Amino acid sequence: MVQDGPTHLSDTARRASVIDPLIPRPPADVATLRSAVSRMVSRQWDAHVAELHIGPETHAAKARFIAEMYARACYSMLLVSAEGPASIRLPVLVTSILPLWRGLAIVLGRVLLSSLDRLLPQAVHCQLLLMSALMGTLDVVLDEAAASGGEAALRIASMLTRQSHATLSPGEEALVTLARNVRRDESAWQRDYWEAVLQPSVFQYCRAEALAVAHAPDPERMGHRRAGIDAAIKGMWYVVGPLIGLGFTSERYAQFERPGWNREQTWMADTSLLMQMIDDWVDQDEDRNARVTPVLSGEWDLHSIEELYRKTTRDLTAMLNGNRIKNRVLQQLFLDLYNDYLHTALSAMRSGVAS
Repeated sequence: MVQDGPTHLSDTARRASVIDPLIPRPPADVATLRSAVSRMVSRQWDAHVAELHIGPETHAAKARFIAEMYARACYSMLLVSAEGPASIRLPVLVTSILPLWRGLAIVLGRVLLSSLDRLLPQAVHCQLLLMSALMGTLDVVLDEAAASGGEAALRIASMLTRQSHATLSPGEEALVTLARNVRRDESAWQRDYWEAVLQPSVFQYCRAEALAVAHAPDPERMGHRRAGIDAAIKGMWYVVGPLIGLGFTSERYAQFERPGWNREQTWMADTSLLMQMIDDWVDQDEDRNARVTPVLSGEWDLHSIEELYRKTTRDLTAMLNGNRIKNRVLQQLFLDLYNDYLHTALSAMRSGVAS
């Protein structure tokens, strides 16, 4: 439930300003790289999503913002993964062995990010942007449905199945359209993954949101947030997983449950958790009478946000080292881009676009 008006926005901005000092602001030159990746994602959105004319119009800006941030996260994993596509993995590795200074790294990074349109097949861009749009729209539509109770929330989960419905709201129609288009050219692996991993995860997410709105206690003491984080990253793996070597072991789905996660998957999950913690901190005044959250129950606070942020930066550095990206200038640039990503989210929350 989103409140409008200056009081809500001023409360949100005040809460966001408290988070600001916990995350170092990147140098101004990172704006060049942010602009390059944002323009690339926007071009792919226009090519593969805009033509669908999906709704709902209500909160469309929020859905698109979430989708584009989700897409940025997906592209980032393709760039840093040890098993990422050779077309982008090789330029990153070559750059990492050069005697770089920061100015040159910025120039090369801008060229690489601007060239992602051509370095990855259009089929990958298409699926990635459609999945991002699906998860962004799901966030907005489920938020409204959960307020109506468990039945309405679980109905949203059915939009990702092939189940038919006599009538659909604009938001539900958008989900059906996006799910159909995401799956249009899916592989046999993706088909099985969707049904065995993603659909059950989205069902649990919808159920958890209804429980949170009903103020039901969460045994994990996470305000029922765990299921939403799992659904978000499992949506990401539907597209990105096969491209970074996931899902091809003898136990093909074990890698997608927490005990089987590798370092990259754990980092993705921790980053998603951090974003949720920040969002719950910023939105706590709005959430107070609407749902249970770990911030309101005292499980998450500024200290825990800062601790998780520091863990994700340490883990990012360890991941880069483990994936043969050892150049210190390049590592710092990846850290700066990560900080920029978090501050971009904070700015959107502060302005009301993402709250």
